[in-house]
Amino acid sequence: MSIIIKSNYQNFMVFFTFFFFWFSIQFGSFVEDSVAFLLIVSLGILHGANDLLILSKGKKNKHTYVKHLFVYLSIMLFCVLTYFFSSFLAISLFILLSSYHFGEEHLGEKIAVNSIFNFFYYMSYGVFIFSMLFYESTANVDEIMRELTNTTFTKLQIKFSLMLSSFILLVMSLYLVLKKIIDVKKLLKEIFYLGLLFLVFKTSTLILSFAIYFILWHSIPSIINQVEFVYGDLTKKSLISYVKKAIIYWVISIIGMFVIYQLIPHMSLFSTIIFVVLFAVTAPHTWVMYRMKS
Repeated sequence: MSIIIKSNYQNFMVFFTFFFFWFSIQFGSFVEDSVAFLLIVSLGILHGANDLLILSKGKKNKHTYVKHLFVYLSIMLFCVLTYFFSSFLAISLFILLSSYHFGEEHLGEKIAVNSIFNFFYYMSYGVFIFSMLFYESTANVDEIMRELTNTTFTKLQIKFSLMLSSFILLVMSLYLVLKKIIDVKKLLKEIFYLGLLFLVFKTSTLILSFAIYFILWHSIPSIINQVEFVYGDLTKKSLISYVKKAIIYWVISIIGMFVIYQLIPHMSLFSTIIFVVLFAVTAPHTWVMYRMKS
């Protein structure tokens, strides 16, 4: 059942990516960003709301669960403290952690060589996604970065990241083809996906571009894998149960986001608040997903 749904979702994902490509051409930035915010605060935050449920899966020993919960909360606290100590370092860590996490989620079931190879391949994929995104929306990136950190990434730094990550991806992908770990057809399909995302990033605002990848290409596939891990299969019943268990944590996250928006006066952009909240939950969530996939 899960295999069929995953196969069908690939078609759904590509179709709606094309749809948003058309959507971004038809509408202005206000409509695009409004849709993006709605997607991120709903499915985007929901996909990380059941981390504690995943941690408790199969843990009959209460002491082990408490230990994992302590690690989870400690990672989150470390992220918050890092932001107040050095906001630029915090955002850089967010990008690197998200890069690995995006690569692991998208490629984890397709590419598995060894831990070192996997790490660099997943990381390069994620950095390439962020570099494409930033390269096509430099002005918006500059605005958000200056509000968050009082500094920004230069065009040259973004271009260098794009070129370096694409080179590493190309070399490692050729290795995978030569070793017959993946076939040329699958590699060409991934290149097509990246080309499609490049077109979407080129026509959409920064926030919508991020939301399209974050929701369609990451969050929903992650939810599918999480439901399958917790319940053994993906059914209507298991999906409803997953959402019910996640609601309370989702509500807390939304309330926290609006509280931050009210309490920190220098953050005038709501998009900035979203990145702050995502950073606070990305690191512990990445750790939980790593444990789940291990």
